[in-house]
Amino acid sequence: MSDNTNNDTEELPPLTWRSWMVLVMFVLATALVIYPLRIPVPIPVGRARKESPETPCSQAEAPDQKRKQFLRWRVVRIHMDMKLAPWVAILILLASTTIKFKNEVVHGFVGSEGIQPYAIVILIFALAYICISLDQSGLLSYIAMHVTKKWGRNGRLLLICFYLLSTIMAVLTSNDVVVLVLTPIICIFSDVTGVDAEPFLIAMFVSANTASMALYIGNPTNIIASQANGIAFLQYSAWMVLPFLGAVVAGGAVLYVECLSKIPRRIEIDLQIQPRSMLVRPRQAMFGASMLALCLIALSVSSFFHVAVWIVTLPFGGAMMVVDALVDLYLTHGGQTIETPTLVAPAPAPAPAVAPAVAPAVAPAVAPVSEAVPTPAAAPLSPSPDVLTSDLDDKRASVLSDTADEKQGARHDLTLCIEKQDGSLPQHSTSEQTSTAKEPAAGGKVYMLKKKTASILNVLTRRLPTVVAVVSRLPYNIVPFSIGMFILVESLSEQGWTPRLSWLLKRMCPSVAPAVFIVGIVTSLACNIMNNLPMTIIFTRALKHQIFGQVSASTRKGALFALIIGSNLGANFTLVGSLAGLMFQGIARQKKRNIGYLRFLRWCLPILPVQLAVACAILTAEVIIMK
Repeated sequence: MSDNTNNDTEELPPLTWRSWMVLVMFVLATALVIYPLRIPVPIPVGRARKESPETPCSQAEAPDQKRKQFLRWRVVRIHMDMKLAPWVAILILLASTTIKFKNEVVHGFVGSEGIQPYAIVILIFALAYICISLDQSGLLSYIAMHVTKKWGRNGRLLLICFYLLSTIMAVLTSNDVVVLVLTPIICIFSDVTGVDAEPFLIAMFVSANTASMALYIGNPTNIIASQANGIAFLQYSAWMVLPFLGAVVAGGAVLYVECLSKIPRRIEIDLQIQPRSMLVRPRQAMFGASMLALCLIALSVSSFFHVAVWIVTLPFGGAMMVVDALVDLYLTHGGQTIETPTLVAPAPAPAPAVAPAVAPAVAPAVAPVSEAVPTPAAAPLSPSPDVLTSDLDDKRASVLSDTADEKQGARHDLTLCIEKQDGSLPQHSTSEQTSTAKEPAAGGKVYMLKKKTASILNVLTRRLPTVVAVVSRLPYNIVPFSIGMFILVESLSEQGWTPRLSWLLKRMCPSVAPAVFIVGIVTSLACNIMNNLPMTIIFTRALKHQIFGQVSASTRKGALFALIIGSNLGANFTLVGSLAGLMFQGIARQKKRNIGYLRFLRWCLPILPVQLAVACAILTAEVIIMK
């Protein structure tokens, strides 16, 4: 045993200052992804054209005031978040010669060892367009409203229905789509009935994260781990269907016991829900559902022909976009506008205490887009009235935020006195006059460019409302985030950290059962330290390293699928475990449901251990039996 340990240690590359630099930058980038910062940066915005009576110059300098120029400064806040933090870390590493562009950056973007970042991004966007377009048609909201109307009077039965509904929706689409669709509907239901929304929101979120491990396409982490190890669509489903079912049943049982004292048996519903009004375009909804079904069938068939999954999904996403565009052009021909679905809600006269909660949630949703928004580009089309209200509120908040930033920047304007000595820079005044003369022309060009861009966007929004709405909801943040993290993980591997993690996992996983449980526990906890996407990237590289490759094939397989289980169930522990958790908290807070980190942890603390134990036990039995 000692000889093997010494041999493994000799295989590890030595650590240098570059290794520690990469590790520090990776930790800082991950921390800024979870806890973003706003960094104030002063920038010059121009020169004052005339003397200001409130100049900070002293009275002794009064004779020289005509030779002084004034620079106005504005404080701009840079959002150091998931889009920017990884790339700032990469630029620092490049500037310090810690990494090389031809090695870490190129390999991190193009891919290595079976991981292709560009293919993963294409796959995610193609599937996201199909799912979001299906949501825009109103089908998902129609199903959710139908469930609420049919079983909404029994609180505990409705909890089970929402749990099962979000499970089915997450299996067929993704956990992000479920969070976007069901969170506003649950909040509307709570506003109207007065029932606490937290149990229903937690049930929806837990089931969505659990069900996302059922299929290959349910979560980007599934795609990363499977693609790196050459796992086909059907092979993935065959191994994960039983752990998924076990985790869903176990999580539902624990959650039901937790909510027994928090949900009433009977719920009085005064709202006359009309699920049929949620369907904006029934034919387009049927076509979208057919496209999603055909895409899943094609992915299953492609497993036998070894075709890359992104090649299969890209034509379906493109076909869905073309159909949406043709339907939009047909429906908006002649200047017609597409209205949003309405939610019929009679005024609750006998219960004045509920009225303030109902009015803000429902009233803005009754108006069509043309009435609710003064310009066509103000808000995308949405099938759910509350989702529409959410989008409108987001756009209005962003406009108000920009205005507030301008005002605040004006308050922080700084006036600097720059003295010009006699004889210094003799041609400065001439060049200054030239730049001053060019400022109106440059400003005119910028203004015309902005005007043309706004005109084009208005035309696109008016003629292609569905396409613009779906495209505006695509997960663009995941592109710079995922590619940046791929590059940082490639840097960690080049500097000797990934081999050490692989060595540690090899020492901890001598056989199948320890490998499944240890990797499942470690990865689920690591999700809540560095988020599940970078965690999956770095652990996938570690499990594929030649050091861990010295264990048996069954141990490697058990560890791989345990990684997938941990990357999905780890989001059911804290809100920072996945990007869906951060999005869920933002939507809930927008609906005045402040579910903080500690409150979410208290809900999920009894759920995760039970789910993880059941899923890992089932996976262990599968690997041992199939060995």
